[in-house]
Amino acid sequence: MKKILSIVMLSSLLMACNQNNQPTQKSTTDQASSSSNAPAQNEQSKYAPYSKDEVEAKVQALTQIVENDTEYLPAAVKQAQSFLESWDKYPEALKSMMESDLDPNNAEYSNHIPMEMEQPSLSVRAQITSRESQSAFNVQGAIEYILEIQSTNDQPFVLQGMSINRGRCGYYTADFHSKMPVQMSYSSTVSYLLKCRGDQVLEAELTTDQGNVSLSF
Repeated sequence: MKKILSIVMLSSLLMACNQNNQPTQKSTTDQASSSSNAPAQNEQSKYAPYSKDEVEAKVQALTQIVENDTEYLPAAVKQAQSFLESWDKYPEALKSMMESDLDPNNAEYSNHIPMEMEQPSLSVRAQITSRESQSAFNVQGAIEYILEIQSTNDQPFVLQGMSINRGRCGYYTADFHSKMPVQMSYSSTVSYLLKCRGDQVLEAELTTDQGNVSLSF
């Protein structure tokens, strides 16, 4: 009887041990399965909420800016570098990178300053005339020289200043309506008394609200 009881107890003990081992094996299998799926899930979450293709396209564009840094503004290169270093570490950085308008084709970030378009030159003509001085302070027979400037420009402009012979020859306003600044329309004329002889005048530069005009004599 004692022998039978011993056999029964041994059998029960073996069955209990077997039952305890089964969940452990299943748990080990589940952990292995979870471990194999973890890299794929992590990779997907790295791009979320954007697609992998969208993020990789943006990364490629920013890489182009960094690799060709001389072609872009320093601030743009620095910003692109910052995005490349942090987008896969912080969700906020990824969001900022994807919403940024940083792009190698965006002219705003180009380091090449476009040349200003040349404005159409103003059309004027000028001549120097002479006459006997009308000033009571000059001796009889003294000659004075007058620079006349006439607009042949279709659009009006404002004459703001003038330099004759690079500033070496001064001038007076010959009449009230020639006082600068003066607006000139087509065919209007202004006159200035020169402080030098007319044959000494080589050039004059007019300053206007639409650019400078160079005259030669």
